[in-house]
Amino acid sequence: MYCRKCGSQIPDDSDFCPKCGAPQKVGSGQAQSGEKPQDQEEVLKEMKCPNCGAPLNPASGEAMVVCSYCGTSISLGSLGWTKVEKHFILDIKVQMRDQAEQIAKEFLDSSIFHRHLFEKSELKKSELNYLPYWIIDAGYSAQYQYKREQVNPGGFVAVGMGGRGGFGGPTVNIQTIVESGSDVNEVSYPVIAIENMNQYQPPDYVFNLAAKRPIGQTDMNGPVKLLNGTMGEEKARMEGKIRIQQWEIRKLQRTVRGFLSASVTVDLADMYLVHIPIWSLQFQHKDQTIFLLIDAHNARVMEETKS
Repeated sequence: MYCRKCGSQIPDDSDFCPKCGAPQKVGSGQAQSGEKPQDQEEVLKEMKCPNCGAPLNPASGEAMVVCSYCGTSISLGSLGWTKVEKHFILDIKVQMRDQAEQIAKEFLDSSIFHRHLFEKSELKKSELNYLPYWIIDAGYSAQYQYKREQVNPGGFVAVGMGGRGGFGGPTVNIQTIVESGSDVNEVSYPVIAIENMNQYQPPDYVFNLAAKRPIGQTDMNGPVKLLNGTMGEEKARMEGKIRIQQWEIRKLQRTVRGFLSASVTVDLADMYLVHIPIWSLQFQHKDQTIFLLIDAHNARVMEETKS
């Protein structure tokens, strides 16, 4: 644990920093007994990076701050400010705006029903930022039920034959059978580290993180802004577990014919922070707003949302 004011490393159970005397246990953001809100704000303004000593100056509501000098990330938890040990970044491969627009054009015009949708829409906004995502490495197992229909041959049905008795074709008995199945796998699921920005949380998109690398000082000097986060590790871990369960159920709904229900168990393994370059493009088509996200590292559209 690090002092949230001077950046010195202190014991995890410290109520006050032994070096500068600053109170530590901010937790949910409430001031400690005897600490006025304005005093707390002053302490946060005076926070220093535990790695290089530079001022951090977190904005109101931020629970995860990246030092603009050295790239060290700090997270606010129930024990105060702690250094995020695993912080990575993905390099930008879609750097130019016209590249992003071309990817959007191919996506929007891909369907016969969307022919020339790109040309018929007005681009209102395009922006490239490095967004922080908590990546949850987890194993999961799903026990699900699905139905299938089984055809059972029956007897013969009697039919008239010009006054003479006779038999027609065989009857058919269709029986619905409920069966069980299982799915066991692993996933590295992303959770956007900025609350109230669910438009940047594609529910079924998982990043290719094979080329991730540790963030460094040089990454802080580029033209693309690295955004801080408002969601700490504790909340992201809880939210990630729920999102993985929902993600697996949606996957089963798409892939299992006759899907009925599922019970999903998630075991969280590792968790780390990754800043990922994202293009956000907003189009207006008649009275419809189209919002596209493009993964600027893997050059893929993440999701299309319409309103």
